[in-house]
Amino acid sequence: MKAESFNIKTVKKKARTETMPMFTKDNMIMELHGDNQKEILEALAAKAYQLGAVKDAETLVADYLAREEESTTGFGNGVAIPHSKSDNNLKATIIFGRSKQAIEWQSLDGQPANTFISLIVPASEAGVHLQLLAKLSRQLVHPDFVDVLKKGSQDEVFDVIQKAIN
Repeated sequence: MKAESFNIKTVKKKARTETMPMFTKDNMIMELHGDNQKEILEALAAKAYQLGAVKDAETLVADYLAREEESTTGFGNGVAIPHSKSDNNLKATIIFGRSKQAIEWQSLDGQPANTFISLIVPASEAGVHLQLLAKLSRQLVHPDFVDVLKKGSQDEVFDVIQKAIN
């Protein structure tokens, strides 16, 4: 068997043709820390930046906050889906975070949130943004889905989100 040679041309070609999954276990923060909405959004944005999903974490926080100004992303039952569709976003990415602390979120049911599914999508992929939001929000009406998000292990949460988006 011939060993594959690696040079800059083959590496660049592979980088262009291989797609990164939008949600992996690296995208999960099982103990998300923050005392308020802005700190939670900052933690999610820092993770997005660490994953290479955005050009700038502070811009993502500003995008999240602008979206919250339009309408809350707190769906109820302690779950929020902060999301951003922007040129700052480099690739469609989902980040999951769960906090031990209940965070005031102006949710639709008036209850605080402690479970977060962040959607980060490039501006050019508006269709992907709407599809992900629709798929996840449809699942939030199912108590079993919400229960796994709130109490499940990392593997269990990963599995239910994967099933919801695929």
